Amino acid sequence: MKKLIFLAVSNVFFIQCQSQKISKDMISNLDNKSEKLTKIMKDSREDIIINKEHIIYTSANVGFGEVKYNEETYFSFVKNFYPSKSIENKGIAFNNGSPVGIWYYFDELGNLIKEENTDEGYDFSPEDVVEYCEKHKIQLPKGYQDSGFQTKVDKREENGKKVWKISHQISGDEIEKLILDGKTGKELSKKIVPFINN
Repeated sequence: MKKLIFLAVSNVFFIQCQSQKISKDMISNLDNKSEKLTKIMKDSREDIIINKEHIIYTSANVGFGEVKYNEETYFSFVKNFYPSKSIENKGIAFNNGSPVGIWYYFDELGNLIKEENTDEGYDFSPEDVVEYCEKHKIQLPKGYQDSGFQTKVDKREENGKKVWKISHQISGDEIEKLILDGKTGKELSKKIVPFINN
């Protein structure tokens, strides 16, 4: 995923997610069809706001990116394009975190070359993570957020085990870092670290 342009984002079309989960409607709008970027970039980044959607277009030497956020969801649609503007990959990700679900990869001619199930090995699903956060009053970012510390949800492998890592602010100067078992959702560790605002 060397070219995933998740810029500040860091880190297709939006349908509202009921109960803040990845809905079947959202998944059905993600397909494995080839496409081209039709946006003409004026700068290295351009933001467009349409109703409840915030779309960020980015350009760099490695290609172009497009991220669509909807203010009512915890997930965004991400597309990355080759310098030729042909699609390189696309999928869904937490607004501030890891890819989820099926991601599609293409060659420069637009041929589908790989489908990756980013949730493989994670019986504790992205929807389960959302429920966990809601239950424990961990505020996940909805839509695009341009400032402040935002809860981050990452997939990792630690000691040969797939885990979820959740980092969230608990006070003005403290971050809580949680590690959940990727299969069961069991809390494996919790620690509080200082929040240093650079």
